[in-house]
Amino acid sequence: MERFKNKIVVITGAGSGIGRSTSLRLDSEGADLLMIDRNQEDLDATKNMLKNKNSSAHVVDISSITSTEKFFKDLEKNYKRLDALINIAGILRFDNSHEVELENWNQILEINLTGTFFMCRHALPLLLKSKGAIVNVSSTAALGAHAWTAAYSASKGGISAFSKTLAVEYGMKGLNINCVCPASIETPMSSNPIMPKDIDTRLLKKIMPLDGVNRSPDDIASTIAFLASDDAIHINGIDLRVDGGLLT
Repeated sequence: MERFKNKIVVITGAGSGIGRSTSLRLDSEGADLLMIDRNQEDLDATKNMLKNKNSSAHVVDISSITSTEKFFKDLEKNYKRLDALINIAGILRFDNSHEVELENWNQILEINLTGTFFMCRHALPLLLKSKGAIVNVSSTAALGAHAWTAAYSASKGGISAFSKTLAVEYGMKGLNINCVCPASIETPMSSNPIMPKDIDTRLLKKIMPLDGVNRSPDDIASTIAFLASDDAIHINGIDLRVDGGLLT
């Protein structure tokens, strides 16, 4: 299956976790990837796993309008087109809501939400030409209550609302814009989290899927690949839960 043959795809957060798995999945389907992360070493590790040697790795601060603007100017100059944008980059912290530091709140929103906005803003003119797709990774935290994640939940809720707005605004112009909402996934971001000291452990049940198993990033990558492909041509403006029944 080569749904992405001869297609140019940008993926953020490609250095690890869901971003790496998605890069590998789309690489296996023929995509020419422009992979973004803030960590050069992690990016290089992902790039070395790819079959397509035309794909490239780029260190970009997605929370910076200057950094993202430069990336897209270079993309337009060198590639002339873009077929899909996949926004995966994000950070997570657990805190009691009354103890969240403003600096941490702002950092999470700047990377998760503002970073997604910058990437979409710059990508849209190119995607309008190709009638392409945007897949933004949100979270079940955007759809249900997750304790100790005030900033993260707010950022992901913003991504879901923002994505629906884009879908309505640009759907009649040929764009498909959707969100994937994973539950707990085995990634570096979620491994060995630092939790508040006084948590009520009963609340942990509210963030676990029905079978109690945290799935692999590969399970999310396959869903992202579907939504970014022409197979999802008649799907627009949705939050697709991949949560093992967590919110059922």
